[in-house]
Amino acid sequence: MQIGLCSIADGESAIEDVIDTAASVGCRAIEIWGRDHVGDGSPATCRDIRDAATARSLNIAVYGSYLRPGTPEYETEVESALQTADRLGASMIRVWAGTQEYQDRTDEHWDQVVADLIDLTDRAAAYNLEVTIEKHEGTLTNDGDGARRLIEAVDRDTCRLNWQPLFGLPADEILAEAHDLAPLSNNVHVQAVPEAGLSWEHRCLLEEAHFDLPAVLEVFEAGGFDGCVEIEFVTDEMAFETALRRDVAYLESLLN
Repeated sequence: MQIGLCSIADGESAIEDVIDTAASVGCRAIEIWGRDHVGDGSPATCRDIRDAATARSLNIAVYGSYLRPGTPEYETEVESALQTADRLGASMIRVWAGTQEYQDRTDEHWDQVVADLIDLTDRAAAYNLEVTIEKHEGTLTNDGDGARRLIEAVDRDTCRLNWQPLFGLPADEILAEAHDLAPLSNNVHVQAVPEAGLSWEHRCLLEEAHFDLPAVLEVFEAGGFDGCVEIEFVTDEMAFETALRRDVAYLESLLN
């Protein structure tokens, strides 16, 4: 497993500065934020980002797009998103599973998300890209059962889950979900709060997480996961680089 950084974690800084920081603290991969950090996704912008990452020996693991299969905008945005990922030299494109949560889904929305994800995965193959679906509230993957059923319905080896622990779940449920979803995942995001149910304003260092991160990573490792474990956000209680360095060092202690 490679330790990486989601560049959104330092969204106010220029992407070249985020790349420098990530490399200096020991990250080996980076996910490029699909809004401010990539701008219009022009060839020149993407080339500059790719060159900066290459110069610092950082793998651009993921293009963190905001493409939403299952929405009317999907068809008009999909090709542009894939081209941006390709220009960056990313290995994967991150997308979102519609706009309805699993327990509130309609059959029509479910079917459209599945159809669009199949279409996306087939299109992505032409760019040698994998698809990773964010596990997130407000989408069909908010629930572990929904995430598993969605990946199974798409039924493509190159379309998997971007797993992450949701703050609202207690530690035992996060670990159980990891057991269930690790075999269906190709990317991992990590961030933490000290108690279940706290909001993002209470983010803490990974070593202070309310869930058992070492046990979670053991589950992924035992299942043969060989993707990236990406730090998505860090605590605001200290300077960004300091917090990131602490989190990277902690992950290194768990993965080595």
